Amino acid sequence: MIIVPSGKPKIWDKSPEKGAVPARKAYTGTFHRLARAYAEQFAGNGGYLILSPKYGFLRPNDLVPGSYDVRFTRKGTNPTTIDLKTLKQQWEKVALSTEETVTLLGGVKYGPLCRAIMGEAVRIEEPLVGQGGIGFMQQALKKAVEMNQPLTNRRD
Repeated sequence: MIIVPSGKPKIWDKSPEKGAVPARKAYTGTFHRLARAYAEQFAGNGGYLILSPKYGFLRPNDLVPGSYDVRFTRKGTNPTTIDLKTLKQQWEKVALSTEETVTLLGGVKYGPLCRAIMGEAVRIEEPLVGQGGIGFMQQALKKAVEMNQPLTNRRD
């Protein structure tokens, strides 16, 4: 299973008249698009989920009703985001019962949040942590897709 962060840029920024769209089409930022392309190429049978600070775990075809501007912080959830209890409940529903390893395609703030959600039984790989800034992470994702070579884990 691969977890892809949602991102701030959304389809409604350029097309405000759009109604609800599938999550895979809602988020339009460069980082999200590269991470989604990576997940679609390397997720295998485990698939991928998009992690939204407003809606939590979304499958690619789940509908997102409209734009929002909510962000996780380094401390994780906050009063404007979905709460940790709901995220844990969602994870129990969407995770495969045999899920032992999850690849998280995000920066440093996502690791502690996902560990709080998933618990100790799930090993979280963070191949982009330590790459440098967002530009370096985007470059790594793009290269991995172009070379058809999955990223290696940089954190346990």
